[in-house]
Formats: sequence, structure tokens, C-alpha cells
Amino acid sequence: MKKTNPPSTNKEFTLSANFRQKAAVLQLRGPQQFRHIQVRSLPRLPGRGPLGVLTVGPHHLLCAIGRNGIGLKWREGDGVTPCGQFHVVDWLQRVDGWKLFRANFHRIATTDGWCDDPESLCYNRKVRRPFRAGSEMLWRDDGIYDFIGIMDYNWRPRIIGRGSAIFFHLAHRDYRPTAGCLAVARADMRRIQSFISNHVRIDIGTYRLRPRLPKIAEPTRT
Repeated sequence: MKKTNPPSTNKEFTLSANFRQKAAVLQLRGPQQFRHIQVRSLPRLPGRGPLGVLTVGPHHLLCAIGRNGIGLKWREGDGVTPCGQFHVVDWLQRVDGWKLFRANFHRIATTDGWCDDPESLCYNRKVRRPFRAGSEMLWRDDGIYDFIGIMDYNWRPRIIGRGSAIFFHLAHRDYRPTAGCLAVARADMRRIQSFISNHVRIDIGTYRLRPRLPKIAEPTRT
């Protein structure tokens, strides 16, 4: 005699419906996003420029830093990557050079620039070229500005001459030092782009000290 499976009860049907509902909710949430990036400098070796390690979630990536390493930034053009905690306030993308889509980004036009003249009222702000004061061009032929994250260093308030244009952008193939920005390889940026939140915090060169627990006195034998 052939055995037949018993009909499913209402309890089993309810459990399976709840499982399908939870699975649908998990699919709508999408991939996990990280809101914290850590940057640490590597030991300086003879014959090699300064390099750093950028950590986002489980990913540890090599990154280019300023030619004078990570430290306190005092003036424009000193080649120092500022240490501290910063947030990415905006994402800029060159559509013809960076095909990956990211929500809440702004396109880079051929006339876009960034003012780095301490004597200008538009210091450390995006401007339209040609500009009467000194400015850096964002539309570059080398492709390192195809995707930019603007950090809020010297943002509000702005201190004249303290430094400008501290970006999180793409690095050259040889990881040559930057003028003070953070830069990762193009392939690495493509890999971590979907994991980075729009309001990510970048922690550069600051260490969190672990609290030292008091020693517990051990009984001694006499």
C-alpha cells in the first residue's frame, strides 16, 4: 500500500509564510553597508614613499597618502594628510570614466574646479572654471578624479590657508604620494563602492586606547 504524506497543518503553513516574509524583507535591505573607514600609515622604508592601509569592514586595502605622511596639517600645500575624524559630505562622479552607479552623486563637468587660493572667498569650495583665483581642475586626463568623495576637512568653519581639496579618490598605478588626499586603486574602489555608506566616517591616524583593567592581587603562599 502506497503511503501518502499527511496534509500540512495550519501551524506549518504559518511558519513557512513567516519565513517567506522574513526572507523578502532581507532581500529588500540589500548588501551590508559600512559607516566607518580606518586609515593607518605603514612604516616608512628607505626608497619607498609613504603608504597607508585603509580598512572598511573585512577589507584591508593599500592606499596612497600625502607625501609627508599623516599628521597635523597647518598650511596649504604642505603635503600632509590630516589626522582626525572626518565625514564624506558629497560624492562626485565622472560619468564617462566611472560607469558604476551610486545613489546621491553629482556629475563632474568639464568646467568644474576646486578653489585652493587662500585669498579667495570661495576657498575650499567647488567653482566653475575659468575662475579668477587659483583653482584645481576636477576634469583630469589621468582618471584619478573619476570618482571622488569630498571630506569635510576645513569645511565649517573654513580657516584661510589651513588646507583644501582633501579628497578620497583613485590612486595611480604606482601609488605615488598625493598632495594630502587619500587614494585607493581603481579596482579596490569598484569592490568597496557598494559597501560604503553615503555618510561614511573616515578615521585617519587616530588610535583608540583600550582601557587597562586593574590587576587582581593573587594570594601568595607563606
